[in-house]
Formats: sequence, C-alpha cells, structure tokens
Amino acid sequence: MKKTNGRWLVVVLLFVATTINYMDRAILGIAGPSMMKDLSLSAVEFGILGSAFFWSYALMQIPVGVIVDKLGARLTYSIAIVWWSLCTVFTGMGRSLGGLIGIRVLMGIGEAPAFPTNTRVISDWLPSHERGIANGIFNSGTAIGIGITTPILAWIIQAWGWQASFVVIGSIGFVWLAFWLFFFKNHPEQSKIANEAEVAYIKEEQTQTEKAKTLNFSPFKFFKFRSVYPMLYGLFAHNYLTYLMMTWLPTYLVVEREMTLLKAGFFTMLPWIMSFLGNILGGVLSDFLIKRGWNSIKARKTVLTIGMLFPLAIIPTIYTDSAIMALTYISIAIGGEGLAAGILWATVSDVAPKGAEGKLAGLQNFVGNLAGWIAPVATGILIAKFNNFNIALIIPVVICLIAAVGYTFVLKNERISINTDIDGGTKVSGL
Repeated sequence: MKKTNGRWLVVVLLFVATTINYMDRAILGIAGPSMMKDLSLSAVEFGILGSAFFWSYALMQIPVGVIVDKLGARLTYSIAIVWWSLCTVFTGMGRSLGGLIGIRVLMGIGEAPAFPTNTRVISDWLPSHERGIANGIFNSGTAIGIGITTPILAWIIQAWGWQASFVVIGSIGFVWLAFWLFFFKNHPEQSKIANEAEVAYIKEEQTQTEKAKTLNFSPFKFFKFRSVYPMLYGLFAHNYLTYLMMTWLPTYLVVEREMTLLKAGFFTMLPWIMSFLGNILGGVLSDFLIKRGWNSIKARKTVLTIGMLFPLAIIPTIYTDSAIMALTYISIAIGGEGLAAGILWATVSDVAPKGAEGKLAGLQNFVGNLAGWIAPVATGILIAKFNNFNIALIIPVVICLIAAVGYTFVLKNERISINTDIDGGTKVSGL
C-alpha cells in the first residue's frame, strides 16, 4: 500500500495558523504611526502597549504546556484561535491606552497555546528526520504573518483607518478553524487523511524513547538539565530581535528613514521574505545533516549557532545614510537568523522525552517571550533618550552572539531522559 502524505497537510495547517497568529500580533506595529497620532501616544507609551501582549503570553506558557499535553492539540488550538481572533477584532474598538492594554493582555492568553501545540503536533505526526523541515515550514509563518501582509494592511489603514485593519485580520482565524476541525485529529491513526502505510511509516521512524508513555512531572524539573539553558536563552535571543523589529521596524522606516507609511509597508516585507527563506533553509539543512548520519541534536545546534551569528549584519545600519542599505543590512540579519528560527522548535522535539514536548515547549516559550516584556519598552525608552535607534539596534546583536556561544558549548548531543519510578518519583539522566 502506497503511503499517503496527510502529515504534510497537518504541517500546512500549522503554517497557516502561525501566519494568522503573527498577523494578529504584528498588526500593532504596522498601525503604530497612525495609532500614536490618533491617540496621542508617546514612544514610551506605545512601547508599553507593544509589550502588554507578552505580559500574559509569557506567564501562560508553563500552564499551557501542561494543558496541551492533557487536552490534546485539536481542542486546545480550537479554543485558542477563537479567543485571540476576538481580541484582535476588539483591539480595533479601543480608544484609550488602558483599554488597549487590557485587550492586548487578554490576547496574550489566547495566543499562548500556539507554539507548544505546534511542537506537540509535529512530534506526534512527523518522524524525527522530517521534523526540521516541518518546523521550518510552520515557523516560516511568523515571517509571512509579520511581513508579507504588511502592504495590504498599510493600504487598509490608509483607506479605512487603523481600526478597520484589526477587524479584517481578526476575522481570518474563524475560517482556519473550520479546516482544522474537519481535517485534524490528535494522532495520525485517528485521522482519515493518513492511511495505514503512512501511520506505520511515522511510528517506525520514531525512537523507542519517543514511544514511551506520557510522564507526569513539573515542567520546572527541566531546570536540572544543562541542555535546557541554551534552548531557553536561544528563543529569548530570537524573540528579542523579532519583537523589536515587529513592533518598531515600520516606525523606524517612517520616522528615522522618512518613508511614507505605504512605502514603509512595502519595504517592511523584504526582511521577512528573507526570514521565510531562512526558516525553510534551516530546516532543510538540519534534516540533511541528520540523513548524512549526524546526531540530530548536533545537526540542529550547528545550524542554530550559524543563524545566531547573522545579526552582526545590523551593525552597519547605524553608519549608513541610505534607507535602502539600512534595510538591506536588516534583511540579511533577519534572514540569516531565520536559519535558527526554523529549528528552534524541532530541537525541543529532539531533546524532550516523548509526552513532555508540551511541557518543555511551554517552558522555552515562557522564558523566550520575556523578551516581549523588554524589547518593545526598552526600545521606546532608548529612542526617547537618544532620539535615534542606534543603541536599540545594537542590543539584539549582542544578545544573539551570546546565544551562539551557548548552543556551541552548553547544549549536549543527547536526549533528556526522565523515568518514573514505582513510587511515582522520577529518576533523571542527561544532566
């Protein structure tokens, strides 16, 4: 019997969901110049508004990881996308800083399950040697959501106002939900889109460790493992760069580089197109190394290290007077860092014990999204203090270089093992 390819339809669903997820959170940055003018917001106030989403988003990651492992991906994602889509629509109705902050905090709760759920789905539906490209595909939705839709959103804002853009984008999630409920089941053997041959292929390629029963333990137990620390910090570094650019890049082009909003909307696409390509390439490259016989974690961390060196390209932006050259340097930095972004979550699937992917993904996403608390606000403060973006742009370069060092020298080339003993305690290895 020839095997079906239902697992790749699932990956496409995750890609579209991730695209919608980032469209809904990134639209604030695109609407920023109009909102600041209409609502009389200072740079610091807008930075606080940009950060508000991440206050709840980060804090929810620990309980969400447990919820995903308990409830399953199908139900968790369904509730999440309805929640965050409604919050996006309501953002367009906000007229005060306090009201908008409240809506963004609620939206952070709704979006919190997305990446832990994606990680669990990839682990359940893909064999190890295909997870790199699968993670690269779904994670490339971040670049599409932030960048490719920018000109459309800029046009909507100019034609109908910033409020209309939130209503339009917030409505898309309900369309995706219909496809999710129709096609997706928590496990391939439960689904009509995967035949017996495909299910056998997926199961055969999963290791015996992955087939072990789900273990119940606190996500904080992962802090006992050395390998966890570069993973947590690595996502923090990636997110700091991403959230800074997501919140401030359109404003940077309008204010610092004196572009019109529509022109800035068009040019903002370029770094995220590069990021999209980097995400895919990072997944392909790491899977290629695994097929050549590399240890899967060694393959992932090699690509992660290379990707985290590319933000060095940001440094020349502070020395050029050309808006196009500045955007070129930023595009190289974000595109190259996309190599790492594409496999950040594949690494979780390789390192975490089977049944605990949601817990480790939730912990990683909690620490990683603390960057969302810091980057938008710190950038606003630095802009107000120095009246330019120079220092704000250098900070993510340093942060990403430290991440490269951590991946190289701290992340071990072996899976974490947590074995439940007969008394309900745990025995740990891979420290």
